[in-house]
Amino acid sequence: MSTFSFIDKVLEVKKGQSITAFFTLKGNEEFLLDHFDGFPVMPGVLLLESAKQAAGKLLEETEGNKNYYRLSKVPVVKFGQFVKPGSRLKIQVLKIGEASGHVDFESRIHLMQEEQEGPRALQASFSLEKL
Repeated sequence: MSTFSFIDKVLEVKKGQSITAFFTLKGNEEFLLDHFDGFPVMPGVLLLESAKQAAGKLLEETEGNKNYYRLSKVPVVKFGQFVKPGSRLKIQVLKIGEASGHVDFESRIHLMQEEQEGPRALQASFSLEKL
């Protein structure tokens, strides 16, 4: 149901297993206006949203149709480096299980530096629930 996307490009999908995608923070995004004054960075909750969106794309590719999912739990989330305007993110999501209408994932988001994976911006475990 999202009207905004934090995925620019999908590099690889292994159906039912994993997805690798990218997003570039351009610097003109509205949320940067007040996060933070004089030091614009991508809010941590939007990093988690980018992982959720990538997980949704993995499920869409796996199931062959577009369903909507909501974040149902986030037992682990660790933030690393700040994501500043101009940063390119590598978003990796791994499906780790499925039970009782929930699909469980692990995700890591890294800053890219000259086409190489750089410091970690996010590490999280989360579950999605079909709406």
